[in-house]
Amino acid sequence: MKANEEWVHPNTITGDAATNERYLRRDRINEYFWREVIKGNHILFVAPRRVGKTSIMKDLAGNCPEGFVCIYENIEGVTSRNEFYRRLFELILQCVHRSKIKQAKDFIERCFTQYSITEISKSGIKLGVQHIDYEKEIRDLIPELTKATVHVVIFLDEFSEVIHKFKKSGLHEDAIDILHTLREIRSDDDFRHFTVVYAGSIGLEFVIKQIDRPKLINDLHPIQLDALTEDEANLLITQLTQNATIRLTENIRVYLKKKISYLLPYYLQLMIEGVDELAFGRNTPDISEEIIDAAFQKVLKDKKNFEDWLIRLKEYQLVHFPFINDILKHTAYHGQITVQEVYAKAEKFERTEDYMDFIEQLLHDGYLTEPKKHIYQFISPLLQQFWLQKYPVYHEQ
Repeated sequence: MKANEEWVHPNTITGDAATNERYLRRDRINEYFWREVIKGNHILFVAPRRVGKTSIMKDLAGNCPEGFVCIYENIEGVTSRNEFYRRLFELILQCVHRSKIKQAKDFIERCFTQYSITEISKSGIKLGVQHIDYEKEIRDLIPELTKATVHVVIFLDEFSEVIHKFKKSGLHEDAIDILHTLREIRSDDDFRHFTVVYAGSIGLEFVIKQIDRPKLINDLHPIQLDALTEDEANLLITQLTQNATIRLTENIRVYLKKKISYLLPYYLQLMIEGVDELAFGRNTPDISEEIIDAAFQKVLKDKKNFEDWLIRLKEYQLVHFPFINDILKHTAYHGQITVQEVYAKAEKFERTEDYMDFIEQLLHDGYLTEPKKHIYQFISPLLQQFWLQKYPVYHEQ
């Protein structure tokens, strides 16, 4: 290939959520999701970090069946109970405003008058009324959705972070109030035209355990989001490299997938991006195993790709971080950790009553996997190698 020939890079994205041609829709997830919503279930997405929850929710919100109107919102910035209810109130109105059904338009017109609304846009709602009790208005508003003849679906991303933040900031009762209110709404037949979907970068179940209110979410229907299948990974590789200059043979694709091991879209995007940068620098379109190996090291060298895994643990498990991190360091150095070894560490850290709760969190949040019963490994060689580089010296606790 001539050096001056134009190089076409893959269509990868490793920062924001993947959308459009950078996103691989998994029809099995979409079909299952809508089947459960139609049955009347409220959804909790359960998934490891970086599995693509945000991309999936945005796709679902943008491609809903007839009779539904949807909106996606990241609510991580919410810092008070009233602000949460205000955001939810505005999201409901924004959502219905998108519908082209006449009854929905009539419904919104009535809301414009009732709340002295001057504008509804993507950025929010401008109200002429001050000092609104948003919780009360939500309870009054949602049953009225039957008149709009649409089913409203609100996707709340980073919901678990908001509840955790409330607890951490001393707003324990406010967190419980929100959970109670949402539970009441879900269980009331008057609210059957309204569905809330919950997700977050940390497991909601674990957060709820910390405030000792598991019954407040036990009615949610969990949908497990896992890694890509082999076929899905092949489709995504093809989708990202279509029309690109780099060429990956079938054998190289197999080697790439084996190198990643746990086929998260994020890991595939990182590796393909790294492979392309190396191949571009060498002006070599044909990808070899050596380039794959070099890209693996290149991806690891950029610590921002994985630093967030460590930061999250320190932030959300400040008190228990030494115990959790010792489990991860042991797993990194030995390739695995058994439940007996976890228990031995729990004895030293005085965590024998609840040590498996932390293992469950590490499994749910995308750090560890359980290939055999009570044997745990890092979910990806990439994450394992990051931990080894982060802690080059390790003394067994």
